[in-house]
Amino acid sequence: MTTPIQQKIRDKKRTAEQIADMVKSGDWINHGTTGGDSTVCTEAVAKRLGPGPGQLRDIEFWLYAMFYPHHELQEIDPLQKYHCLHDFFFFPWNRKARDTNNVSDWAQWGWAYGMWAHHYRFTHAQKEKRAMDWWFNAATAPDAHGYFNMSYGTNNANIFRQTAKKIVFEVRSDYPWAEGGRFNTIHLDEVDYWVEVDCEKYKWPQVNEKGIEPKPVEKEIAKHVMSIMRDRDVVQLGIGALPSACVSAMADAGFKDLGVHTEMLNYGLIKLIESGQVTNAYKPIDRGKSVYTFAFPVDVKWYYDTIHHNQAMAVYDIDYTNNLHNLTRIDNMIAINNAVAVDLLGQICTGFYEKRPISSSGGFFQFVSFCAQSRGGRGVASMTSRSKHQTSRIVPFLPEGSTVDVPAQLANYVCTEYGIVNLRGLSGYERASALISIAHPDDREWLEQEARKHGLLAPNFPVSMLNNRRYPAYEERRKYKIPMHSSIWGYDWEDGYQSGK
Repeated sequence: MTTPIQQKIRDKKRTAEQIADMVKSGDWINHGTTGGDSTVCTEAVAKRLGPGPGQLRDIEFWLYAMFYPHHELQEIDPLQKYHCLHDFFFFPWNRKARDTNNVSDWAQWGWAYGMWAHHYRFTHAQKEKRAMDWWFNAATAPDAHGYFNMSYGTNNANIFRQTAKKIVFEVRSDYPWAEGGRFNTIHLDEVDYWVEVDCEKYKWPQVNEKGIEPKPVEKEIAKHVMSIMRDRDVVQLGIGALPSACVSAMADAGFKDLGVHTEMLNYGLIKLIESGQVTNAYKPIDRGKSVYTFAFPVDVKWYYDTIHHNQAMAVYDIDYTNNLHNLTRIDNMIAINNAVAVDLLGQICTGFYEKRPISSSGGFFQFVSFCAQSRGGRGVASMTSRSKHQTSRIVPFLPEGSTVDVPAQLANYVCTEYGIVNLRGLSGYERASALISIAHPDDREWLEQEARKHGLLAPNFPVSMLNNRRYPAYEERRKYKIPMHSSIWGYDWEDGYQSGK
């Protein structure tokens, strides 16, 4: 006997072509959360783009770190005569399109509040008055109660569900059921249609993360980061090759009882969890759980086996994982993320550099800035001292056409293969001196000349942060917390310290 839920599921099933036939010229389409990328519906719409009768024009796509490369859009309409991409986090294929044809919109934003700031104009309590015409998103098949699980793409789902007139879920059999957390499921009654995806034809881009061998320079960076890590730290790792190096270094250091509270669940963190070093036993919130908000399943089976009904993991929406108040509550939180450049003022750039989009700030700002405000918290901006073009990543001033993703007053640790420095509380002279000390040796003379030219170094005698010049060691600051709101204590009362004494 067919249940009412089963009948609804049958009634709402469509093909991607049927969805594309419903799209009208001028429609706005949000095609997925990060980790919940649309595949079949976006491809079907792309095939309808063109100038002829019955074809689509003036279609606007809104993208947020889409990892699945939609080459069909670039092939069918490379100059974007009939569609426009608003792409706020660039991957290599997006950068190539931008560099080749000077197309694709870009805007400065970040997860959590930044996402809401972009979407407040789209939301409305009445579905028919929402500004986005369509939301395409990958999800699991609905369960017996009619709930779809947002799986890898939980992060923005709660925001996007409030923005679109029509919601279409692309059901994938290779998506695991991710345990919450919160806002990790959406009921069938909120969804207009669903489409079945052939996961063999529309595979996720696969990367052999297990085979990644950190480069010597990445190992050196990781070694410096380990100097400010201890047992019971709660770890967040960003995207890139450095996480692999950091995880190997953590294993070699033998850290115990680590915790995980992250934006992106990646190879490094999964490996760390599997090693047994992660227990989450000392986290003040979500004790016993590794917390994340999205993942890219670049090794489909491994990620599926890791996440599917795993009670030791909890997936949350982005407004929880990247929330200022939550991050400042997690004692001994360490965030390790890649930066593009840092200038001698301490301004950090990650998204748009020298008039060219690199990616975007994503969660960099929240984790680097807010983790550093927890008790014993640290935000680490890591980078090689030079880019692949052999230009210095530490520069006198950020060049014209560069974003400031973390302002100088919120900068914390900066790390290269030549060392790690804490910029917090440093004077201008001290800050420039500290950053020059971890620049590439061949760039230090030039940086010093520029710094002196612009009054960023002391004119008469050297000011150096080397040799612990009146600067407490990390261990002495491990229990310190910046007083916030009604809190007046910098140290734990049990330690007998009052802030200001």
